[in-house]
Amino acid sequence: MQVELIGLIVLIAGALTVHRGLGFGLAALSSFSLLGASAALILPALGGASIQPAHLLLAFLCAALALRPKTFGIAFSALHYPGPGFWFALFVVYGVVTAMFLPRIFAGSTVTYSLARGNDLHYILATPLKPTATNLTQAVYLLGDLVCFAAAFAYARLGRATALAKAIIATGVVCVGFAFLDLATYATGTQALMDVIRNANYRMLEDGEINGFKRIVGSFSEAGAYGYVALAFYGFSLMLWLEGDRSRFVGPLAVTLLATILLATSSTAYAATAVLSLGVLGYCVAAVVRRRAGPRHLLYILAFVVVVPVIVAGSTLLPEVRDTVSALVQETVVTKLESQSGVERMRWNERALTSFADTAGMGGGLGSIRTSSFIVALLSNVGIPGALLFLTFFVSLLRLAIATTKQADSDPIVIAALTACFAQITAASISAGSVDLGIGFCLMAGLATGTTQASSARQETALPFAPTWFGGPAQALRIPAGFVTRLPLAPAPLGGSRS
Repeated sequence: MQVELIGLIVLIAGALTVHRGLGFGLAALSSFSLLGASAALILPALGGASIQPAHLLLAFLCAALALRPKTFGIAFSALHYPGPGFWFALFVVYGVVTAMFLPRIFAGSTVTYSLARGNDLHYILATPLKPTATNLTQAVYLLGDLVCFAAAFAYARLGRATALAKAIIATGVVCVGFAFLDLATYATGTQALMDVIRNANYRMLEDGEINGFKRIVGSFSEAGAYGYVALAFYGFSLMLWLEGDRSRFVGPLAVTLLATILLATSSTAYAATAVLSLGVLGYCVAAVVRRRAGPRHLLYILAFVVVVPVIVAGSTLLPEVRDTVSALVQETVVTKLESQSGVERMRWNERALTSFADTAGMGGGLGSIRTSSFIVALLSNVGIPGALLFLTFFVSLLRLAIATTKQADSDPIVIAALTACFAQITAASISAGSVDLGIGFCLMAGLATGTTQASSARQETALPFAPTWFGGPAQALRIPAGFVTRLPLAPAPLGGSRS
């Protein structure tokens, strides 16, 4: 096992997580989720597999929960029937089981495109179905997603949703910072400065250009990965702004994130942003119909149906702008499927669906088959049973969103977090290569679910508790009456107060 420099930083953050608890750990986890091109650990025994910082930190988050039994109990309650966590847990467990058995049961029965490692690089190779190291790594990632969901649920359930939302907003600011740093180092020829966070053995596409536009990759390995993560922060900050968040940062942050997404020139990000924009428009129109719309809802509708079309129409009067935009759209949208990348990705999906049929609808096992669509990945890796479990989880989140929009006094954090989740599912359905939706998705889903349960309790009482196992002054916490008593928790990640 090879420990990288950034791995040492994660180990220090992990030790602080165990000491300080859930609040610090979730804030650190949110930040480390941006390091998509980083390796904290490299495992030569698994073909040079990279362990990303966020996934390494999850081990310490588990330890922090284990040292606080009552907090662990609340996290475990996230998996109770019939909530979203129950169906997500079933999906994760089933996925891990398929990773263990299906590649052996159906070994050699079909040819798959799968991830191979060698000479510190990753390759996509067509090989007969067989057990690989990717089965193990994807199973670990999926278990880590479940831990992240439960931890975020527990923290939100205990009335700390606002603190976690602030940590997510802060992470969005850092995401923008990495985007500008990417542009600056590219313009000045100093990209080597970012090698410290681009040390994973992935294929790095940080030098890409389309029609003179530098493709923003930020702290990730390629533009599509940046767009996927930035889209979640954009949806989260946009919905908070629409719902009247008093912070001065969420509005400008949403606009800046949207600009970086457009500059990333990712076809997937463009399509997902269009779907998200239409969804938010529908939400604002529904708010008008229900007579609960505020000035910001009306401003968004005005911008969408008047301002944007006027800008587009006006740009056509400037030949240079028109030609540049036209060429950009032509290459990233119109002819994308005809490009080498588009043809290759369609070949992956075609082969994956063939493998789905060859395994009688059971799939080849989690991590066995590389695709270019989350939906195809579900069917080809975990089969019909796994796809149905995830669909049930998705429907439960959708019902949560619908119920939240009908409440006059609902917490805006819920709809903001769910908007981020749906934005990422949309993007993943277009071009994701695996079943794992990532730490950010699970953090948002757990936040939304926990906040909903916390908000549903009408009666609250103030209870004293010790903030950590290591002592400290007792503080007061507002939680539902009769829920739990004398609960040891961690300090909040922001603001300095303990919870």
